[in-house]
Amino acid sequence: MTKPMLGVIVIAALASLFDAADAYLLGFAMPGIAKEFDLKPETLGLIASSTLLGMCVGSFFWGWVADKWGRKIAFTVTILMFSIFSGASGLAFSVGTLLGARFLCGVGIGGSIPVDASILAEFAPARIRGYSNGALPITWPLATFISSSLALIVLPIWGWRGLFLCGVVPALLVFWVRRNVPESPRWLVNRGRHQEARDALHYLNISDAAIERSRAAVVNEMPPPVLPPAVFGDLFTREMRVRTIHTWMLWILPLMASWGMNLWIPQLFVKLHGLPVQQAVANMLYISFFSVAGRLTVYLLSEKVGRKPFIVMGFTGAGVLLLGQIWTTSASEFFWVAAIYVFFMEMGLCGSTIYLPEVYPLHVRVLGASTAMGLGRIGGAIGGYAIGAFMGAGLVTGMWIFLATGCLIAGIATIWLGIEPKGQNLEELNKAGAEGAAKRLRRGEGAQEPLAA
Repeated sequence: MTKPMLGVIVIAALASLFDAADAYLLGFAMPGIAKEFDLKPETLGLIASSTLLGMCVGSFFWGWVADKWGRKIAFTVTILMFSIFSGASGLAFSVGTLLGARFLCGVGIGGSIPVDASILAEFAPARIRGYSNGALPITWPLATFISSSLALIVLPIWGWRGLFLCGVVPALLVFWVRRNVPESPRWLVNRGRHQEARDALHYLNISDAAIERSRAAVVNEMPPPVLPPAVFGDLFTREMRVRTIHTWMLWILPLMASWGMNLWIPQLFVKLHGLPVQQAVANMLYISFFSVAGRLTVYLLSEKVGRKPFIVMGFTGAGVLLLGQIWTTSASEFFWVAAIYVFFMEMGLCGSTIYLPEVYPLHVRVLGASTAMGLGRIGGAIGGYAIGAFMGAGLVTGMWIFLATGCLIAGIATIWLGIEPKGQNLEELNKAGAEGAAKRLRRGEGAQEPLAA
């Protein structure tokens, strides 16, 4: 863990912080948006979903860019796009312009998170990869606390528009810093750009002597295969299809509940239990401490216990607690069930965020991660809109059953479909998938010698 490596972790984690804060700020802004534009719950759900649909598009597009042209371009440009359109959201003069700004804001931040996770996985040695990648999801509870505090201060003074404008300057500063972070050495080596890979290692304070010691240690091993440009079909080869289906389940089904609840909890306090908006925001601030506890548990123990147990416990526990909301009858009961639900949900999300980039080979790592996260945004959009639809139709019990079912399926399925990547080298962990892709390249272009790494 060199100082530059720690710096890369912090820079990458800030994007996750903005991602989470934007979701929570939108949730706090929704009562004000509904009042200003006189919106029904169904239309309000559409605004919530527009950001997530943008994130879905951004995940697919920037994942393809990062695998084809490198991680660095997406690492820098996505945060700039988020900053510009977050500010535009605060200046929206109609429902249509707000929908458009939220969609384009989502395109930027949706590409940032899978790229950041992949960069951290590719920079970090195996023994600290859980701590490195865990820095991304650990920012979510911090974002909850920051956004809740901002909402308490900003809403009474500048209203919902002020919330969106708050993130512009910090995001621009992060864009400025990110320009100096080098390309992933693993990606550069696979493209035959060895001197640039060496320069990237030098940036991390890894000396030529250390590089030569590593070369000597693997001199008798076969060099890694040349990997072809990413294609979507590589996610469904014989070696990869189970992993792909499983990661999609982890990101589509629980995120219907997670994003839906993140966006709607303040409004649910208002609509179901008659609390004033300021009290609903304060309750969300208290709930954020349970979010901190859930994610810190995984962050501190994932290198000892592993990723898989936390995914199983987290999503299964969250599903059970969502079902428990059926029987809550007061704001106090709703608060405590929601708080414990958040603890388990954040445990599952933190585990799956660390897990996701570890289970894909180099050439499709960002594509695989971004596809799963992109589909997760669709799940979140479905959840955000579904809560509005259920609420509008008066089907509150059906809403809780719908949200809980996805979490339970994801948690239980992981028992059979999940693998445990704790402490394993990325190349060894994904050897079968990489070799399958190399065979496809040889079939399509004729056999060729692997690049010397």
